[in-house]
Amino acid sequence: MSIRAPTKTATLVAAASRALAVAGLLDMHGHVSMREGDLAYVNAHSASRIAIRPDEVAVVRIADGAIQSGAPPSELAIHIELYRARPDAGAVLHFHALYATALAVAGKPLVAAFNAGAPFGREVPVYDDPALVRTTAQGQRLAVVVGTGKAALLRGHGAAVVAPDLVTCVALSLQLEESARRLWLAYSIGEPRRYTDDEIARVSEGLNDPRVVRKFWIDALARARLAGVMGDIDSESLA
Repeated sequence: MSIRAPTKTATLVAAASRALAVAGLLDMHGHVSMREGDLAYVNAHSASRIAIRPDEVAVVRIADGAIQSGAPPSELAIHIELYRARPDAGAVLHFHALYATALAVAGKPLVAAFNAGAPFGREVPVYDDPALVRTTAQGQRLAVVVGTGKAALLRGHGAAVVAPDLVTCVALSLQLEESARRLWLAYSIGEPRRYTDDEIARVSEGLNDPRVVRKFWIDALARARLAGVMGDIDSESLA
């Protein structure tokens, strides 16, 4: 049976993709997904990340990976296996952000040394295989690396972020790259002073405030709207 993505879900996925493309996290690659029950809604393989339409969102059954509609990305296993391993996951993002990727390539850990890095704990783990994550086994290995955390760096290949909902996933992804960018500068002049566990907890409490999380989402949509890429999507209604 063919299932089309519900308008709201498809619109959210498309809006997030366009906004993250404007933010520089997505280029012609990378993908955004949302979970609804046993279904995952993910941007189509060939759809432009900065111009994807809601009707270009594919639908996949999580239990067996059966495609219900559309043509999902070749690295669908990232999303399916993270959803299977994490019942708490409501959204997954995979992107090839410049600074996060550079740190993993250089063997420099993405540690909590700036506020933006605190939500990820002491250090973001690294999935040490640069190949595309196209098989169930690869997706499962990535899920093991992520564990109960919020993200993993993929050496030479970007990052994966998991969150309870799409808004939080977008916020975390933006913070991950911002933390990596600042660390890149810090590593160029010395060794970053890492946050203590107490500092991580206190900073994270503030950044995890729903109002703060939503502010990232509102700002990302506003920037995309001002960049002129929202077009047929009423981004103000999603803020």
